[in-house]
Amino acid sequence: MRRTIVSAFLLLVFLVSGCTTLRETQPSHTAREQLLLSTAADNASAQIAPNLPVGTRIFVDAGNFGSGTDYQSQYAVNAIKSALLRGGFRLALSMEKADSILNVSSGALSIDQTDKLFGIPSGSIPIPFSGSLGTPEIAIYKSADRTGVAKFLLTFYNPETGAVQDAHDPIYGFSNFNRSSILFYGTTKSDLLPPDVKKRSPPRQ
Repeated sequence: MRRTIVSAFLLLVFLVSGCTTLRETQPSHTAREQLLLSTAADNASAQIAPNLPVGTRIFVDAGNFGSGTDYQSQYAVNAIKSALLRGGFRLALSMEKADSILNVSSGALSIDQTDKLFGIPSGSIPIPFSGSLGTPEIAIYKSADRTGVAKFLLTFYNPETGAVQDAHDPIYGFSNFNRSSILFYGTTKSDLLPPDVKKRSPPRQ
């Protein structure tokens, strides 16, 4: 009986050590999370097409756009500015030099996640006089869905009169990353990287 308990204990230790994963990231968001946010912002910004003459000098007022200091907000504001430049508009350095002021705010810039597991989740087994022993997850089917969501509201108005020059419904952008597996076979679907960039990315270890 004692030998059986010891054998079971050693097997659990082997399984736990074989399934240990070290996660280290700087800053707090992983690169994949950053790509989800920035890709959603790119997809939303790509829809910007103000009904203004090409060459209009536009000052982008992002004072209501998130905290204004986090990298997500900074990237999204720059994506909006880049979309205006690609559309043939010019950026004004101040309100006084602008033909139009763009008041832009963010309704969403975050990640939704959905995890599904058919199997036995990880847990812990109490060990008398020595604490507890972690047990590995045993998954028959498992999926992890991540969706980046961006929602921007843009209003263009005259800097002298305050009258609206162009306004429309909020624009939305989405990004997706899905990883699913059945036993030892897994698939990944994602729109975070263009095909040519995927070919240059290092393989997963």
